[in-house]
Amino acid sequence: MFGLFWLGACQVAATTPPLSHGPIVGAVTENSVSIWLRTHDAARVQIEYGKDAALQSVLKSETVTTEASSDFTTIVKIPDLAPQQIYFYNVRVNDAPQFTAPFPQFKTFPARGDAQPFRFVFLTDFRTVSRINQNVETFKRAAQENPAFVIIGGDFDHRNPTTLEEKRAMFRELYTPTNGLDDFVNLILKKFPLIHFWDDHDYGDNNADKTYPHKEISLRVLRESFPLYPISEHGDWQMFSYGDADFFILDARMQRDPARETDSAEKSMLDGDNLGDAGQRAWLLNALKNSRARWKFILSPVTFNPTTKVNDAWGAYPTERKMILDFLRENHISNVIVLSGDLHAGALDDGTNAGLPELAAPTANDGFDKRCLTDAAGNVGKWSIGSFGDASGAPCNGYAVVEVSDERVVLRVKDSQGETRLEHEVKSQK
Repeated sequence: MFGLFWLGACQVAATTPPLSHGPIVGAVTENSVSIWLRTHDAARVQIEYGKDAALQSVLKSETVTTEASSDFTTIVKIPDLAPQQIYFYNVRVNDAPQFTAPFPQFKTFPARGDAQPFRFVFLTDFRTVSRINQNVETFKRAAQENPAFVIIGGDFDHRNPTTLEEKRAMFRELYTPTNGLDDFVNLILKKFPLIHFWDDHDYGDNNADKTYPHKEISLRVLRESFPLYPISEHGDWQMFSYGDADFFILDARMQRDPARETDSAEKSMLDGDNLGDAGQRAWLLNALKNSRARWKFILSPVTFNPTTKVNDAWGAYPTERKMILDFLRENHISNVIVLSGDLHAGALDDGTNAGLPELAAPTANDGFDKRCLTDAAGNVGKWSIGSFGDASGAPCNGYAVVEVSDERVVLRVKDSQGETRLEHEVKSQK
C-alpha cells in the first residue's frame, strides 16, 4: 500500500491513512481551482476551504466518491472564488478531516488582463523512477524561485507504459516521495499550482504519433491522474491565462502524422486526423488571433526550432510550421514565445533560427550518462543565445524560469544548482 506522502505533522493517526496520494492543485483560474487526490479504497471526499488560516469559517465543495474504476482518484473543482486570493483548505475522507493547522493553501490567479509581473518555472523530461540513482538539487532550487505556478512538461517519465495499470502506476510512483523524488513531491507538488502535458514516453512509445494503439488508454489515465484545464476527446491541448498572458499548450503526439511521411500541406503535427474546426491547429490559430493578452506563450512538447531533432520535432513538419509563422505575421500577432522540451539540453534562441523566441528547458533529473541530447545524431542544433548540455556526459540537469512584466519577458535556463546558464530578454512589441 502507498503511504500518505505529505501530511507530515498534520497527518491524522491511522493504521492506513485514507489518502494514498495528493492533494495536488491544478487547473487554476482567476475564480476556480481543481484539487486532485487518490484514496486507498472507495471513499467519500469533500474539500472544506476558506480565507481564514484556521478554517473557523468554511465553505464546502460537493461530495464525490472515489471508485476502483478510476483507480480511486478524483478531481474536485471549487468554483466562485475571488481573483488573486489565498484560500486554505482541508480534505475530508468519509467525513474525517485529513489535516490539522497549518492547513494547505492555494492562491487563485489574477484577473485576466491584469498586467502585474509574475514568475513561473518550467520542469520537463524526468528520469524513469526505477532508474533514479543520483540525487539532484533541481526541485529544491526550482521551489526557491517561489513561482506563481509550475509547468510540468512531457516525458514526465520515460518508461513507455502500455497497459492501463502500467500507465496508472507511472503517476502513482511519480507522486510518491521515494527514489530521489522527495524534493519534487514535498517542494513542488504540494506547494504550487501545476500545469502538465505529455510527450512521447508518457503518452506511449518513443517518437509515438497518432498511430499509437493505446492512445485512448493514455488519455483516460491522464484525465484520471492530473487536474487538467479542459481538453478535447482528441488530445490534451489546453489553454489558460495568468493576468496579461495567455498560454497555449500543444499536444504533439495524439494528432501527429508519422514524421517519416513526406512533407506536404496535409502532413500535420497538430491535426493528423483532419478534424478541421474541431482540431488542434484551428483551435491554436483562432485562439492566438483572438487573444487580447500582451504575451502569448506556446507550450510545445517538442522543439519548434527546426535545426535539431528533425526526425521527431517541428523540423519534420516544415509546411505546417511555416503556416503557423505566416499566420502570425499576416495577422500582426506579436509577443509570441515558444517554450519547449524533449531536447534534454537547455537552449535559447531569439527567433533567428526558431522563427520565434524559444526556450528549450533542460531535463529535470535525467541529465546523466550522455543523456543530455536526445537527437539521434547528438545535434543540439543552432541557437542564437546558446545551449546548455551536450553529448559529452557532463550533467545537464536543470529547469527554466520565466519572468513576465508588461515591458519584457526574461527567459532563463538554470542548472540544477540554480545557476543561470543562459538568459535572454524579449521586449514587448506594443
